[in-house]
Amino acid sequence: ILDDLDAVTELATSTVSGLLSLAGVDASPAVDPSHIVMCQILLDAWQKGEALDLEQYILAIVDPSFERVGVFPVDTFFPKKDRMKLAMRLNGLIAAPSFGPWREGVDLDVDEFLTPKNGKTPIRIFYLAHLEEEQRQFFSALLLSRIVAWSRQQPGTSRLRALVYFDEVYGYLPPYPKNPPTKSAVLTLMKQARAVGVGTMLVTQNPIDIDYSALSNAGTWILGRLQTPQDRARVIDGLAVAEGAFDRKEMETTLGALPSRTFVLKSASSSVS
Repeated sequence: ILDDLDAVTELATSTVSGLLSLAGVDASPAVDPSHIVMCQILLDAWQKGEALDLEQYILAIVDPSFERVGVFPVDTFFPKKDRMKLAMRLNGLIAAPSFGPWREGVDLDVDEFLTPKNGKTPIRIFYLAHLEEEQRQFFSALLLSRIVAWSRQQPGTSRLRALVYFDEVYGYLPPYPKNPPTKSAVLTLMKQARAVGVGTMLVTQNPIDIDYSALSNAGTWILGRLQTPQDRARVIDGLAVAEGAFDRKEMETTLGALPSRTFVLKSASSSVS
C-alpha cells in the first residue's frame, strides 16, 4: 500500500498508537511529538523499502534517520533527552518476560486468514479476554489496521467479501474526545470498507458509550431492550441520521417494552420486530 498515502499513513498511525498504548503513553496523533516522530520513522523506513524490527525501531527513536520534522530540527521539536526517555520506556516493555509471547505466533496476514480451506472461507477468532486492557488495545489496533490496509487493496464490489465481527466494542470506539488506537480503524471500516465488500458488525450493551459517527454509519440495526432513557435516546438519534424520518416516540416505546430475547431489526429496507 506504499502508493496509497492515506492508507500507509493510517497504518503507521494505528501501529504507533497501539505500541504507545501498550507502553502506557497517552499521545495524540495530531500534536504529540513522540507520536509524530515515531510515525515519521516508520514512514521514512517504509518508503526506503526497510522493515524495522522492534530493536531497530527503538534505536531509531533516539537517532532518527531524518534531521527535521516539519520546519524544525528534530532536536528542537522532540529533544533527544525526551526521545531517550521514551526509548528506555519501550525497551523496558519489550525486555520484560511478559512481552515474550508477542514475538511468537503467525503473521497478521489477512489474505491468508481469508483463503478458503476445502472450499469454505474459515472463521478466524481472536480471543482477548486473558489480556490486560492495554494489550487488548494494542493487538486490536494492529489487527484492525491490517484489515483496513488490506481492504484498500481490494476492487469495488457489491458482494460481501469479508465480515469483521467485533463482540463488545465498549471502550474501543468511545465518543469524542476519547481516542483509543482502535477508534480510527473501526470508523474507517464502517465508512469506507463496505464499498469493497467488507462488512463490519459491532456488538455492545452500552450504546451511549459509542461514538456518534459510528452509530450514524450503521446501516442495519438489531436492537434489544434498552433499560435507560439515555441509551434509547442515543440509539434513536443514531437511527435518525442513518435511516431518516421515522416515529421516534413509537420506537422509544417499543425499545423500552421489548421482552427478553426479543429484538427489533431495522435497516434501510425493512423494520421488523
